[in-house]
Amino acid sequence: MSAAALVKATRTMTVAGAVVLGLAVSAGQLTAASLTAGGTDTAQVQAARAGQPVTTGTVLYADSSPAVFARAASARDAFGFPAGVKRTGRHVHDGFQRSEYDEVSEVDAAGRSVSTIQLDGDGRVLAAIRFDPDSSEFPKTTSDGAAESAERGLTASGVRPGGQPTTETNSSSGGWDVHWRRTEGGYAVRGDEVRVHVRHDGRIGSVARIEHRLAAAPARRLNQSEARQAVTRQMNAWFSGRGSGYDVQGMDLQWVDANAAFDPSKLGAAPQPYRLAWVANVKPSGPAAESVRLITLYVDAGDGTVIGGDVVE
Repeated sequence: MSAAALVKATRTMTVAGAVVLGLAVSAGQLTAASLTAGGTDTAQVQAARAGQPVTTGTVLYADSSPAVFARAASARDAFGFPAGVKRTGRHVHDGFQRSEYDEVSEVDAAGRSVSTIQLDGDGRVLAAIRFDPDSSEFPKTTSDGAAESAERGLTASGVRPGGQPTTETNSSSGGWDVHWRRTEGGYAVRGDEVRVHVRHDGRIGSVARIEHRLAAAPARRLNQSEARQAVTRQMNAWFSGRGSGYDVQGMDLQWVDANAAFDPSKLGAAPQPYRLAWVANVKPSGPAAESVRLITLYVDAGDGTVIGGDVVE
């Protein structure tokens, strides 16, 4: 098998799992399937019996879970979200992400959700969204105004992202996206961030906090030269003698998710804490470049093993 075919075959298996997971995540966040008061619906029961992950939930009541409802109301007010005539709650077990959270929705007189807040086990905001329409009564805010609105709402809700935010226009829904990327020990946590969508009038439209557990940093860390040697060994194993070459275009230390990109046997494994790794971007040349544009390798910063990565076809 050629180097390109080897990488592509591995990537195909990984993408199949990733697509299923991605669909599950998008379905599970703020728009999860309706659940009965007692537990799961028939489809979920069948999926569970088949060994497939499911998202299940149980109803929460304000009199039995007052802290959850009080925390959700505090976050709602901090973000300036609309209140409903009543509130509904539930505790959700997300089988896809292997996580649990509490969800409280504000409901109007017609039974429609006007806003929803999701909280983790410590009562911190995971996600929040409002469903009322945009308003044309207020003037459009600026990039700086959007950042100030986002930071003010986060601070009031108890979320305190570090560093300076990045603000971008949202071409699809209008308004601004303000986000803070997470760092730990001076190194970026790959994919972790706090993101706030600010509507054109300066009101917060949604909030999302992505934060993973981190493993302990290795006591002794590979330097860049040692990590490059590990990358070279792996790439030579794939490409040597097959007419393909490669160029290591960049390497830096980041906290990463050890994934199944180059080891399909790890597909479906339970999530583990993120590990500190050297992230190397490698550009193939020769025949391999016909099907693979870029390979990203995660090299464990402690023992130098390849623990995952990504492939751009």
